Amino acid sequence: MKFATGILLLFFLSLSPGMADYTQLSLKDVHGKSHSLAEYIGKGKWVILNVWGTRCPPCLEEIPELQSFYQKHKDKDALVLGVAIDFPSYGYPDPQEIASFTDEWFIDYPVLLADADLLFELGAGALRGTPTSYVYDPKGKLAAVQLGAVTAKVIEDFMKRYESHP
Repeated sequence: MKFATGILLLFFLSLSPGMADYTQLSLKDVHGKSHSLAEYIGKGKWVILNVWGTRCPPCLEEIPELQSFYQKHKDKDALVLGVAIDFPSYGYPDPQEIASFTDEWFIDYPVLLADADLLFELGAGALRGTPTSYVYDPKGKLAAVQLGAVTAKVIEDFMKRYESHP
């Protein structure tokens, strides 16, 4: 896997007012079950909310990284929530397509479905691209946003730095 070093260095942009707050969002998964993000965010664990699409090459690059991160941290201090959108149209994805995709890629973290309009309405502004990851600290504060692929190491390094300098 190749990850652009420049993008990784920009992983944790300084956040400005008006950045996304998805904590009140409720989305359905591929089986039609609703998930309120408030069930996950601010509950004592880091939450990586990753917006992605099945036809997005950088998204495909980071899936094994996110899966590895999730497996290592899910029972301790962090979890991953995937939010699938249809790329490049940013429309609502087909639930059956996403279910098949997550099976083929062995994704076992929760994958929810949305479209870019829904994300826009929630205050994120125009989605600039996929993948985009929103990192919430254990108290539920939006700590960082990353446009572009991430690695498990970059997320772990950020968590360590953030905890020592919140």
